[in-house]
Amino acid sequence: MSKHRKTWSLEEKEKIVLHSIQHGVSSSSREFGVSTVSIYNWKEKFEKLGKSGLEAGAMTDAERELKQLRRENEALKRIVAEKELAIQIKDSLLKKSQSLKK
Repeated sequence: MSKHRKTWSLEEKEKIVLHSIQHGVSSSSREFGVSTVSIYNWKEKFEKLGKSGLEAGAMTDAERELKQLRRENEALKRIVAEKELAIQIKDSLLKKSQSLKK
């Protein structure tokens, strides 16, 4: 069994997708040695974006927006965590200074 995955060229993907439209996904999967999941994904992108959707890294608008929202969400989580840490430090320093005054 191979330790690496086969990378498919744009032309190969297009050929497989067009074959799957005519002969079915299962038949294409067996003939070309590609998983049915990959064919369904390629087919969906091909229908939405055309041939350019089969290029490596091609994303729909929704996928692009989702990726950007996830990045923003992670950045906001980091900011909130830093603010929370600053508040905890201030609280602990305040408690120490109040205990010293007594």
